[in-house]
Amino acid sequence: MKSFALSAHLPLLLLALAAAPSPATAAAAGSHPYAPQLSQEVERMRNDILARGWQFQVGVNPAMQYRLDRLCGFKPELKPSAFAAHEPGGFANYTVEDPGLDLPKSYIGIFSSVKDQGQCGSCWAFSTIGSLEGAYLKAHGAANGSVDGNGDVHTSGAEPFLSEQQVVSCNPWGWGCGGGNFAFDMLVPANAGSQGYYPGAVPSAAFPYVAADAACAVPAHSTYTPVDHWGYVGSSDSIPSVTAIKAAIYKHGGVSACVYADGYFQAYTGGVFGNTDSSSPIDHAILLVGWDDAKGAWLLKNSWGPSWGVDGFMWIDYHANSVGTSAAWAEEN
Repeated sequence: MKSFALSAHLPLLLLALAAAPSPATAAAAGSHPYAPQLSQEVERMRNDILARGWQFQVGVNPAMQYRLDRLCGFKPELKPSAFAAHEPGGFANYTVEDPGLDLPKSYIGIFSSVKDQGQCGSCWAFSTIGSLEGAYLKAHGAANGSVDGNGDVHTSGAEPFLSEQQVVSCNPWGWGCGGGNFAFDMLVPANAGSQGYYPGAVPSAAFPYVAADAACAVPAHSTYTPVDHWGYVGSSDSIPSVTAIKAAIYKHGGVSACVYADGYFQAYTGGVFGNTDSSSPIDHAILLVGWDDAKGAWLLKNSWGPSWGVDGFMWIDYHANSVGTSAAWAEEN
């Protein structure tokens, strides 16, 4: 059953979102960056969380300035049929995760720092590039990330900083801020040559992110970081087992995956996010970069900036909000 529908408060929330200035504007004016209506909405959520016995916290954060449909742009229906070749057993997926692997009770993978997609539904591009950055770090011997005694999340060191804007603006499928799907195929060197396909991702400095459907402008003679291989952990539209996702994170450092992001997810500030909605379809692409059996939760890396959640991350119950759907890995050799 879908819990605590925010639709009852939607007019108030939309009013708050419309009234909220950008963080930069508010900071320049020296005022609080959030409309007071958002605090009222968060208070309603807190009362509901307490009543339901959920073990996570919410608060006003920068992501709440935007409508969820401006943040959540993963569209399962846009998946090209050719992607089926990357499912286990497909000719492009030679990897089968070993479910009998002796996995630790907790593990933090290899991943780059959190970025901010702004009010562009480009989560699919950030998840794609996040997996490639993690694959690059792993291939070049980076250390695992960590979570310290205060709960702060630390990334894996020097990073490649690759361009999400290339993926948004230059992909061959016409995807953009209105939504998309995992875009690994456009960054595989073997596919390069056709319109919208490249030998890899260019550095973000070569094509900086602007949170808009800008014209494609990949510089000539740029350097590229390739996706040498990629594949789904299970079928492209299912949730693999917890063990299979763990095995993929352990092998690859992290996986791209999807989740249903609701108002509670948007307002998350700490704790283990519970199953607030088990029936709505997935709409948001993220990365899963670790786990903790004591919490019964994944460490989720988001793309809503480091001021969201816990340093831009979330602990989310293994079975909450369809998390793990369409889990996929990438390799950079």
